[in-house]
Amino acid sequence: MDTPVGKSTLGEMLPFLIIIGILLVFLIFCIKMVRLTSQAKKREKQQLNLLRQQGLTIHTEFPHVNGLPIAENLLCEVFSFPNRIEFKSGTTNITLMREKITYMCIKTDTEIQQQLVSSIGGTIAGGAMFGTLGAVIGGRAKTKQIKTVTKYLIITYMNNQNQLAYIGFEIPNGFALSSAYSLIEEFNRLNTNTDVHIDL
Repeated sequence: MDTPVGKSTLGEMLPFLIIIGILLVFLIFCIKMVRLTSQAKKREKQQLNLLRQQGLTIHTEFPHVNGLPIAENLLCEVFSFPNRIEFKSGTTNITLMREKITYMCIKTDTEIQQQLVSSIGGTIAGGAMFGTLGAVIGGRAKTKQIKTVTKYLIITYMNNQNQLAYIGFEIPNGFALSSAYSLIEEFNRLNTNTDVHIDL
């Protein structure tokens, strides 16, 4: 008994119709994602313009190493204003007033590692150079499989207990490095902590 031509054609076309349907769904999903991404970028741009009107001078981001109440390696946005620096990662927002900042510099992991090795007792040396942050960076350098030089932005400030504390970020190569130098240049220009006194 012969199969009707209509049913045969429909059966043969069914896999193609399913593939076309899947492609259409995927296309609609891609268009929706592009729109959402575009809207998010637009909102971010509007927010940055608003912050610039409020005095924002530098906006950048670095992977966090140590010093802030956020996880290590988490990407952290940095917003620099004339009177403060704000840090944002996810829903966590932290403000550091400029009058508390005493020093800002870029150091390599090899420099800090050498300081650790040249002093007696590795962890004590880490405490001598950027505290816990120094020990974390020194430990990273020690366990590296491939010997490459990594740069870090280090912010030294006086905490609420009137003690020196440190915030560290890894500086990836590229745009982030120029942003780090811009932050240091701005700090040197705006710094008012010319006479820091510490009681031991």
